[in-house]
Parts: sequence; C-alpha cells; structure tokens
Amino acid sequence: MISAKKGVSVRIITLVFFILAAVFTVTICSKSSPIYPLNDWDDPNCFFTVGKAMANGKILYKDIFEQKGPLLYMLHMLAYQISAKTFLGVYFIEIISCFFFLCFSYKTILLFSKGKSLEPIALLCAFVFTSFAFCSGDSAEELCLPLLSYSFYTALSCVKKNKPLPFSHALISGIWLGAILWIKFTMLGFYIGFVIAFIILYIRQKNIRRIWSSAAVMIAGIIISSIPIIIYFLKYNAFDQLIEVYFYDNVFMYTTGSDIPPVLRHIVNLFSGLLSFFLNNPFGLLCLILGYIRIFRKESIQLRIVFTAITVSTFFFSFVGGRSYAYYSLVMSVFAPPGVSLVYDIVRKKLQDKNNKRLTAAVKTGAYALSLAVTVFMCRNIYLVFTPKQELPQFRFNKIISAAENPTLLNYGFLDGGFYTVSGIVPDCRFFCELNIELDEMYEVQNEYVKNGKAVFVVTKDEKPEFEMYECIDQAESRYWSQTSTYYLYRLKSYNESAVDS
Repeated sequence: MISAKKGVSVRIITLVFFILAAVFTVTICSKSSPIYPLNDWDDPNCFFTVGKAMANGKILYKDIFEQKGPLLYMLHMLAYQISAKTFLGVYFIEIISCFFFLCFSYKTILLFSKGKSLEPIALLCAFVFTSFAFCSGDSAEELCLPLLSYSFYTALSCVKKNKPLPFSHALISGIWLGAILWIKFTMLGFYIGFVIAFIILYIRQKNIRRIWSSAAVMIAGIIISSIPIIIYFLKYNAFDQLIEVYFYDNVFMYTTGSDIPPVLRHIVNLFSGLLSFFLNNPFGLLCLILGYIRIFRKESIQLRIVFTAITVSTFFFSFVGGRSYAYYSLVMSVFAPPGVSLVYDIVRKKLQDKNNKRLTAAVKTGAYALSLAVTVFMCRNIYLVFTPKQELPQFRFNKIISAAENPTLLNYGFLDGGFYTVSGIVPDCRFFCELNIELDEMYEVQNEYVKNGKAVFVVTKDEKPEFEMYECIDQAESRYWSQTSTYYLYRLKSYNESAVDS
C-alpha cells in the first residue's frame, strides 16, 4: 500500500515537473510568450492571419492563400478565439505541445535506462528549444513533436517487449498520421518509415494477417482525423482549391528549380539538408548518432530495423524536396531520447562506481542548473524580451492605421510581418502577403491591388517603391535576430485625411 502511494506521488511529481518545464521553456524560448511584445517571425503571422480570416468567414485556399495544411490553420483559428490580436492562444498550444513531447520523450528514455531521474529530460528540453531549428516558436514541426514522439515511443516499446503493435496504439498513430497529413505532409516520412518497419517485422515473424489488420486500424484513424477537414471543404465546395494549393503547389512549385538531373539534384538536396541539420540542430544530430551507437551495440535486429527505417525516412522526406530552412530539422529532435539515455547511463554508472552521495547530488544539481542556463542564455530570441511595443513598427504603424475608419491593409511584397496581427485587420486580398512560392498570380494580384488603390494602407519591407495612388507616411526599423529591416507605411492619397486625423 505504501509502495503504491509512493508510486502515485512520483508520477504526480513527474507530471508537475513536466508542466513547469514546459511553461518555463516556452515562456523563455517562444516569441509567442507574453514576455515578448510580438512573435515577429513571418510564418506564425501567416498562420494566425489565415486562422483569423477563417474565423471571420473566409474560405481557406479559395478566399485566403497559404500553402500549409488546413489543420494548422484550424489550430490558429482556435488561438484567435482566445486572443484576437496577440499570440496568447498560440502560447497555450505550444505549452501543451511541449508538455506531451516531454512526457513521451521521457517514456522513451525509460525504455533504455533503468534510472528514473529527470535531469536527462530537463537537458533535452533545454537544448531542443534553444536550437536554431526552433526559430521563434510556433512552427508546424514544433506542434507535431508530441504526435511523432508518441508513435516513436509506441514503436520502440512494442519491439522491446517483442509484442505486435496493439490495435489501440495503431488507431492513435493513425489519427496522428492523419493530423500530420493535414498540417504538413512532408513530415509523413516518419510514418512511411513506421509502416515499412512493421511490415518487415511482421513478415519476419510470418504474421501476414497482422499487417492487414493493423493497416485497417490505422486507416480508420486517418479517416477519423480527416473528418473535420472533409466536412469543411465539402461545406464550402473547395476541394479543387485544397488539391491545387496544398498538394500540387507544394509538390511542383515550392521546390527549388535546377538544371541538374533529378537524381543528382535530390542527392544534393539531402546533403544540403544534412548540413542544415548540423548547423541548426546539432544537439539533435549528436543524439541521433549516439542513438545509433546505443541501438546497434546493445539492441535486437528488430529494434535496429525500426529505428533505422523511421529515422532515415523522416530525414529523407524532410529534405529531399530541396529547401533547407532552419526549422525543418526540429522534427529530428524526436529521435534524441535513445542517445540521451546512453549518456545518462554512462554518467549514472560512473557515479555509482564512485559511490559518493555528495558528488551525485552535485552532478544532479549541475544538470538542472545547466538546463536553466542553456534555456536563458542560449535562446537567441532573448534580445526581444520586454521590448516596449511602441519600438516595433507593427505597433507604431497601428497607431495610424487604427485611427482610420474601417481601414484595409495589404502586406505588399514580403511575408506576413505581423501588421495584420497587431491591427486585427482581416485581409480582403486572397494573396495577403508574398509567399515563398513562384506563382505569377500572386504577384499580379498584389500589383493590381496597389495599382487600383484597393487597400487604404500598404506596408512594404526594405523597399520604398513609388506607388501612383499612395504616399509614404511613415517608416521604422526593426531587428530580427542579426538582421535589421526597414518598413514603410503607405496611405491612399485619395483617402479622407480628416477621418484619419480626427
């Protein structure tokens, strides 16, 4: 009875630790946090603007254009309901995401290590969320970490226990597979490796029937998570736009063009991705290498198959397309726990051999202190913390914009700079900003808007073009990491200035 109570107490303490770690880490590392004036990364602002537009009746892809998956925008539509002009809702979503990522990462560590100390997970959390791959917070990769971590833990756990994948776990993994399909399908490489690994295992075990039954259950999970998406696009008769924008444009227009033969180009892409992985998530890369050392030295051939299939497939599909943005490699952090467990076991064994309680306590304390120091001092977003809002162009321009009656706005020629977010304006232009995609229609529509004076206000970045129907009324500089940019605010010349000044 006492032992059972102690076990419950340990679990409660562990969960409380994960909650506190998630809150502290996201608060310091993500610019969505209330200690920052604004998350000024363009990607989260794009997501938030589209979510806001959907909440205000705009139809995704048909009325508002962005090329990520619909579920990502639905999450930001929910965040918009919590706070219409800040990232507070996103901040809560990030905390929940971080919490479950830590939970399943910890469970994966316990598959390989007997000790149940929390220091390894504290350090893992610190290094993952301060990596360059984390960027400013609120990437699709970050929000998918807990989903992938669950499936990774499930796969390794089944193989370690020499049991087939339970149907309940297959169903949940199918649901997460469907969710990732509708968030960012390049991360499906994880589940391609996941499925291949279990097919190989079941064939080796001569359990062919299990392949079909597990596949049926996973497909059921995919259908469950796809139902809201199907209902949405059926309701608005927008399936054509879903296929065109989310699938066709991403596959054929988002990759980099080149005269290099396709096979050679993909090889170059993968080497470029490996370099990006090294530069932007070195902790994840080191842990992946250590994980291979651990698993290939001490684990069964079955576990080697699963680990290799999932890690290789995830990396391949993340980078083969030709883009190597810093945040792409964040998803590889899912595979850190086996490598972390190797280091943890080496340190734990050395401490046990020395049998010095003071040294053990000092090492444990040092690990927590290091994780705190890394979180605070290695986070490259910290330069913006507690910056007065009025120092940012988004808030400075909003003083002018908000004084106008029924203002409209166009973010012209660059990715969403947060001006829609701060002003609360729902864009009426389908191409509300310029995206990283070579699409002639996007440039044509934006140019047509400024040519015909369809927006009251226009914002540009690092360029001060001459618009026939607009006058530049303000400009301001802003720092984003080591880069400083200048933003220009234009107002329609024919706009009733008395309405602005009153």
